Amino acid sequence: MSNFKYVLFDFDGTLVDSSEGIFKSLTFAFEALGHGTPGEELLKKFVGPPLHYSFTKYCGFTSDHAYEMTDKYRERYRKIGYLENRVYDGIPEMLERLQNEGYVLSTASSKPIKFINDICEQRDIKKYFSYIGGTQFDNIKESKTTVIQGAMNALGANTDNTLMVGDRLFDIQGAHEAGVPCCAVLFGFGNRAEFEEYKADYIIEKPNDIFDILK
Repeated sequence: MSNFKYVLFDFDGTLVDSSEGIFKSLTFAFEALGHGTPGEELLKKFVGPPLHYSFTKYCGFTSDHAYEMTDKYRERYRKIGYLENRVYDGIPEMLERLQNEGYVLSTASSKPIKFINDICEQRDIKKYFSYIGGTQFDNIKESKTTVIQGAMNALGANTDNTLMVGDRLFDIQGAHEAGVPCCAVLFGFGNRAEFEEYKADYIIEKPNDIFDILK
């Protein structure tokens, strides 16, 4: 049996499909600032890492312009984008079962805490989390490793009893840098090839498969 007690979850692409709001808000920012309409492949790259990182890494924008793009993105996302989402099938049931079986749950996301809180309340899943781990609006370069470590510190967790769950390479890298294993989910925005390349410790196809790991 495993020693896991604390389970940390990425948010976008792991608990919630937020792609509609993210993609529409990104498109709004690109068009408003004169960059035309972005393609779907580019948009998909933005789900997971911090926005500032994505604007510089995938678009070649300067740091200052990346901040400007981030502000323009959030102009729409704050108003309506955060409402354009859906919880993945099976997630509420999985979270309830985890809580009932005594696991302590937290988010550990590069998404701002306010948006995570708002969506969790909107979708009635906040009650399952002992801590909401994310970023602050004024610290958009915060690493995934730092977010994971912050959640662990808040919960009193350690590297021996914590599992990270995510859907992108950034979750795997952040977990390993924090000294904890990562379970990658195939129902988000990553794929098996990515997970195997970055050496995910576990790979699952649907939410309830996590119990095979925990047991």
